[in-house]
Order: sequence, then C-alpha cells, then structure tokens
Amino acid sequence: MTQLVPGEMIVRKEGRDLFIATGEGLIEVTARRVAILTDLAIPADRIDEAKAEEARQRAEARLREKLSDEEIASVNGSLARSLAQLRVKRRRQV
Repeated sequence: MTQLVPGEMIVRKEGRDLFIATGEGLIEVTARRVAILTDLAIPADRIDEAKAEEARQRAEARLREKLSDEEIASVNGSLARSLAQLRVKRRRQV
C-alpha cells in the first residue's frame, strides 16, 4: 500500500487510455488487482478549466491570510487538487 498524491493517472481499458486528474488517496497493488481510493478522480474531458482556475486563485488568496495550521493544510489540499486538474486539462486539451 502506498500514498497517492494529487496528479494524473492513466487508465488503460480495452486498448484506450483514459487520463484522469486525481486527488489524495491510497493505492494497493497485489498480484491480482490494483485498488485505488482517492478523494478526486475526474476524466480530462470532464474537467471545467475555468472552475479549476477559480479554485486555484481562491486557494492562493486564502494562503495570504492568517490561517490556523489545519486551515493551511486544507487550503494546500484544495490548491493541489485544482493544480492537478489544470495540468491534466491543459496537457490533454480535451
């Protein structure tokens, strides 16, 4: 078992690649299967670039405020998820 960080996952199914923006989670790999538990999984063609950009801007603005450690962790998580979506969307231009 290992930790999943926000980023891009490529799922190959029936000879086709599906590009997915992922959030934080866990991955378990065994001889028979791969299990993924994540708080975010959005296919590139379903990512709303404008909303992801707005979320990025809101998170960056919040980080300039005086926040508790818990709030900083939450905002950093939001920022990482929005950046992952933007990277996947802009790289794939679906």
